[in-house]
Amino acid sequence: MEGFKDRSIPLYYQLENILREKIKSGEYAPREPFPTEDQLVQSYKVSRITVRQALASLEKEGLIIRKRGKGSLVTERQNQLEPMKLTGMIEDIIDMGIKTKTRIINFGLVHPPQKVIESLKLNEDEKALRVERIRLIKGAPVSYTLSYFPPDLAQKISVKDLTIQPILNVLEKKCKVKISRGSQIIEATLADSRIASFLDVMTGAPLLKIERTVFDINNRPVEYISILYRSDRYHYTVELVRKKTETKVRWGHF
Repeated sequence: MEGFKDRSIPLYYQLENILREKIKSGEYAPREPFPTEDQLVQSYKVSRITVRQALASLEKEGLIIRKRGKGSLVTERQNQLEPMKLTGMIEDIIDMGIKTKTRIINFGLVHPPQKVIESLKLNEDEKALRVERIRLIKGAPVSYTLSYFPPDLAQKISVKDLTIQPILNVLEKKCKVKISRGSQIIEATLADSRIASFLDVMTGAPLLKIERTVFDINNRPVEYISILYRSDRYHYTVELVRKKTETKVRWGHF
């Protein structure tokens, strides 16, 4: 079976991902006929039910339009959901918050896990504000975020604040915190059943994970955040600059 590598993942989901990549790469151009069900069955050696499930998902995303008796067409690119592209600058993160919408899942004070206690430099018995959110573009989920804030800042943050403006704006404007920098780790992970339901993906789908601690100008940690991005709807860009010295050439990034 062409393109299928993991028998533990449903075939329709693997086929859906293969076809999505071909649309994104331009192999299947906008307004051009898309392969028929019969062609896909023959090309990938799968059942018609598998093909129909994959096409239904692509249609739901707005990547193709299916017309009974006339086959499918790839939609215009400008109507497709464009992935978020960030360079890692604080300003970009704020800008993403402005261009997207947020849905709050949970909001409240909790005793945080040890990793958060250490990241925010809290006392063992201190509580932190825990916020779970889903970020959406054009109504489609892009990321799941889990944030923690120190108790003194928690008193100044409301659910309404987080639904109408980026959290970094809330910290700076309402909490009077001057953001200086962020330290983060980026890695790949897989969606568990709970996250999969929030992001509208299959359990086991690939995700990009970012863990970040945000600091103010006094080097005090003011937010710990863990973000899970749909890998098909988010790009992270790093520009590498060649720096020459007398003894060696090294790569740096900014």
